[in-house]
Amino acid sequence: MLIMIFALVCKTNLIAQQNMPEDPIGKALFSPDMVMQNQQAINLTEAQRNNISKEMQSAQSEFMTLQWDLQKEAEKFKSLIEKEKPAEMEVLEQLERMLAIENKIKKRQITLLMRIKNLLNHEQQEKLQNLRDRGR
Repeated sequence: MLIMIFALVCKTNLIAQQNMPEDPIGKALFSPDMVMQNQQAINLTEAQRNNISKEMQSAQSEFMTLQWDLQKEAEKFKSLIEKEKPAEMEVLEQLERMLAIENKIKKRQITLLMRIKNLLNHEQQEKLQNLRDRGR
C-alpha cells in the first residue's frame, strides 16, 4: 500500500514536471557527476576536486541518516493507514513528519549543488553549461 502511495506521488510529480516549461535548478546548478565526468575538460584543480569530494561525503552521511529517519516514519505511516478506520488527524500528522524529512533531504541536495557551483570559477561554469547544452 505504501509503495502504491509513493508511486502515485512520484507519478503525479512526473506529470507536473512534464507540464513545467523548464527546470531552473537543473539549468543553473551542476551535479557532482557532471563535474567529475568533465573534470579534465573544465580544468578542475586538485583543491576543487578535494573540496567537492568533502562536500559529497558530508552530504552522503546526512542523506543516509535522513533516509533512515524517513523509513522509520514511513513504517509508522503504513501502520496507521492499514488500520480498519484510520484516524485522519493522526495520519495527516504522520504525513507531515514524513514531508518534513523529505524537505530536509531536498534542502541538503540544493545546498550540495550550490556549494559545488560556488567552488567552480566562471570559465568552468560556462564550459559545463556549454557541455550540458550540447548534450540536449
